[in-house]
Amino acid sequence: MRLVSFLGTGNYEATTYSFEGNTCRTRYVAHALASLTRPREIFLIATTEAWNQHGAALAQELSAADLPVPERLPIPTGGEPEQLWQMFGTIVDVIRNSNHPVLLDITHSFRMQPFFAAACIQYVQSVVLNPPSIRVVYGEYRRGEAATSPIWELTPFLEVLSWSRNLMMFLRTGQATEVVEPTYADGRERNRQWATAGRQGPQPQLCSLAQALSAFSDDFTTIRAGSLLVGQGGKRPSAQRLLEAIERARDEVAQQLPALAAVLDQVQAMVKPLQTNGARLSSPNGQRALLALARLYQRMGRYSEAISVLREGWITLDAPPDADHPGNGFNLESRQSQENTWADSTPQARSVCEIRNDIQHAGFKEQPHKRTWFEKQLHILLNQWQDAINAMES
Repeated sequence: MRLVSFLGTGNYEATTYSFEGNTCRTRYVAHALASLTRPREIFLIATTEAWNQHGAALAQELSAADLPVPERLPIPTGGEPEQLWQMFGTIVDVIRNSNHPVLLDITHSFRMQPFFAAACIQYVQSVVLNPPSIRVVYGEYRRGEAATSPIWELTPFLEVLSWSRNLMMFLRTGQATEVVEPTYADGRERNRQWATAGRQGPQPQLCSLAQALSAFSDDFTTIRAGSLLVGQGGKRPSAQRLLEAIERARDEVAQQLPALAAVLDQVQAMVKPLQTNGARLSSPNGQRALLALARLYQRMGRYSEAISVLREGWITLDAPPDADHPGNGFNLESRQSQENTWADSTPQARSVCEIRNDIQHAGFKEQPHKRTWFEKQLHILLNQWQDAINAMES
């Protein structure tokens, strides 16, 4: 493990620090954490003034405890833009370059340094491939000879930030890989705690939520309209499963991870229009779900998927039972007959095929269309498909 700690210019007094059930009496939180966790490396982020005041004394305490020699990471004192970026680079580098898990102690950080530390962690977790695992702690100094000063674990708040960031990525792209893994990990830990505590209260639901997110994302990214909207292979629609998983996990998230409740509400709002409520895709309810799916792809800028759903969904309108869904019972000849009928009777069929062919052939034509053209044409055709659904209903 790599211990990274800040060193300030405060008049630190000795206290008994407590962390994970163990204690250490010292003036410095870094010394307590090093004694209790036995890191491989110790880095101290300090200005020249802080190092001159405390560096030698802290290094001596660490050496006396047979702990690694600390390495100083110099940072400037001022707040000019160049100095702030220098501080940012220093903190980012010591985190991203670690070959071991990182324990970051912000107890003695000063002024804007805790904010910088949080920003640096978010940066590393966002842009670095396979970043090291990071824990953040803060030591609460309590005065008095008999007092015990707890070192608080702040890592769960980092996990909330990471989870919410990944959920927002899911909302923008439909890709859930980055959110599924941490949700599974958190769910497994909560299941373990629940089992250890005698299985009291309802079983945690985060693992079920992770499974539902994964299934929905797999169907969404591969345009598996049947599995997504009506279900296949005896499984319920993945959109419906995700909505149900959100409802089951709602109370747990509200109590344990309240900052994520609003993000889950946004996920629910995105998926809710994709419910068919057991209706066939050729019916008004099924058509509305298909249209909502096409519009969702359009909002994400995924025009290839949007035009594919638009075309196949419009062909499905009022199709016979053996041609209105993928999977078991699907009849290719019946589907081709339905497609021919749609092409002959729908004036917009030619425009739909023009967009689809342009995208699928990667614009290999004399005058490839620009994005604005796709957006405009999709908007027109989606509204015309909506009109066709409304006409069927009436």
